[in-house]
Amino acid sequence: MIFNCIVINYLHRLFFPPSESMSDIVKPASVVGLLALILIAPSIQDMLSEEASKFIDDNESSHDGLPTEWDGKQVICMYFPASSPHDKFSQGVTMIGADGSELGVNEDLNRTGACIGGFMGFSNGLDFMMDSTRVVRGALSVGYDVGQWGAFVHTIGGLNADTITGDFNGAYWNLDHNGVTSMVGIGDLVMSEGDVISWSIVTW
Repeated sequence: MIFNCIVINYLHRLFFPPSESMSDIVKPASVVGLLALILIAPSIQDMLSEEASKFIDDNESSHDGLPTEWDGKQVICMYFPASSPHDKFSQGVTMIGADGSELGVNEDLNRTGACIGGFMGFSNGLDFMMDSTRVVRGALSVGYDVGQWGAFVHTIGGLNADTITGDFNGAYWNLDHNGVTSMVGIGDLVMSEGDVISWSIVTW
């Protein structure tokens, strides 16, 4: 009888081991989780550092606020007024690579629009503008007239400066070259490597 009880008890333990308490399971899992966190922490820090350095932070550079990979490359930006935002580029400034891929949006520039960059080798401003805007497949199409002073841009991305109304006499698309108003029109603008040109609406 006693022998039968011992055998039954042995078989019961063999096939039905005592269940582990929840704390016995949680402790090893916590240790494993902590070790995993310690191992991947450098990767997380690298990703955060990379995100923080995504845009150039140099107030004296014409590339300020643009992707770091565009440093020394040719870039064109189009900024739209708050009263006439672009349908597609109305949240911050969208950065678009030379192949048409979207690189990100810089929301810290206090303006909206798009910049297309990463180009090299252009010497004429109008050629650069027309070729670079083609990568966005019509979203930033350019309309211009040619007169005695050369090409006069009146429309960018569907926004014709003549249609803008408000408490002012008129508006026009203004061209900046490396952060300074250009003294020549886009057709006469001679570009160098690393140049940044930008367009924005000015009223009078």
